[in-house]
Amino acid sequence: MCTQRVGIALLLLLFLAGCTGMGTAPLEKTEEEGLSIAALFQTENGDALRGSAACFSTEAASEHCQVDSEGIVSVSGLPRSGELRLTLVDPQQKEQGAMTLSFGQGAVIDASTGENGVGHFTVRDDTSEVALIFVLTEDGTLQCTLWLEGTVPPNADYPQKGA
Repeated sequence: MCTQRVGIALLLLLFLAGCTGMGTAPLEKTEEEGLSIAALFQTENGDALRGSAACFSTEAASEHCQVDSEGIVSVSGLPRSGELRLTLVDPQQKEQGAMTLSFGQGAVIDASTGENGVGHFTVRDDTSEVALIFVLTEDGTLQCTLWLEGTVPPNADYPQKGA
């Protein structure tokens, strides 16, 4: 009888230890969770690219997003690492600009345009959304940077995003 009580007590302790451990372990992000991007598209002088559309493409899939009246696009399910192609088209479906976006993981969040015109993005493992600004230059190239407080011209009516 004493052995039976000890056995039941041990099972109860194991069960309780398993339940408490479930709530304290950090959730691991998986590759399938993807990345969400809030992107502001504008010209060099800060005008929103209204009426344009952004196409985010990988070898396997593509996502077409209409740029809203403030020049903003939100897209989710993008790969957290690897490359994809961003193509910006005007209302007549004429290409305005394009760039390769290269994603990698690291200790900080960063975005820059390399000398070769590739947008390089570093995201942390705990990052699920990144806010970016894409600037269409007069020569038809796209430049990118993080969309942080103060990176949008002060006279613009755009909501400020944090990364």
